[in-house]
Amino acid sequence: MELISVVIPTYNRAYCIENAIRSVLAQTYSDIEVIVIDDASDDTTRQVVEKIADSRVRYYLREENRGAAAARNLGVSYARGSYIAFHDSDDLWLPDKLEKQMHLYEKNLSYGLVYGCYMMKLDSGNEIVVPDCSEPDGLSGNIFARLLVKNTIGAPTILMRKDVFEKIGGFDEDMRCLEDWDFVLKVSKAYEIGFLPEVVMEASTTQGGLSSDVSGYFQNRIYLLRKYLVDYKETGTLESVLNDIVEKAGRLGVLPQVQKIMELIFSI
Repeated sequence: MELISVVIPTYNRAYCIENAIRSVLAQTYSDIEVIVIDDASDDTTRQVVEKIADSRVRYYLREENRGAAAARNLGVSYARGSYIAFHDSDDLWLPDKLEKQMHLYEKNLSYGLVYGCYMMKLDSGNEIVVPDCSEPDGLSGNIFARLLVKNTIGAPTILMRKDVFEKIGGFDEDMRCLEDWDFVLKVSKAYEIGFLPEVVMEASTTQGGLSSDVSGYFQNRIYLLRKYLVDYKETGTLESVLNDIVEKAGRLGVLPQVQKIMELIFSI
């Protein structure tokens, strides 16, 4: 069996990280190591992690909070495995996630990464599956142009070879959110992507999660727009992306601020 290194960035998640780690340790694919990067937590995260009596778990504390992108990159630098998987400290993997994804990978080692669906429980009590497992067309292969418009690859569903991670340069540490979107864009631009049409993870909507900062979201969304502007134009997706940004900004009441930033790039 190939060793899989599972990287978990965390910040002040003492109340939930144990369940996240145990969902990894309970995998039917057992040749794993768990690398927890504590991004300068000031709660009891360290004590919670260190009480887990499993030699496969390694804990590292950062003295300065630098965000999830930097934490994931650091975690990969410590990885001993030839495969890398990412997890978040407030989510739960289903037990056969890694086993099924490794089977998929073994059928096509040219994939840049493989991913699956995740289930999210909304505040209303309803559950949604992202992406829609019942309609897998267009979710694998050369999907760069589709990902430019919308990211449906959850970082905690990703499994990939470590050499691919190193070739594409890891996560952009200048991004405090949407770094996972940028990451899958870089991978999908260089490689085909594999998709497992099954739910592999239960995602949390915990307040204060990685994607909850509205101003940070738009700053990084516009950063992505600037970063991939040539690609948006070449694929004919620029107009739809601009419309999506404007619609979201209007709905959240921050359109004037977003327009000012966008006008620095080009006239809308």
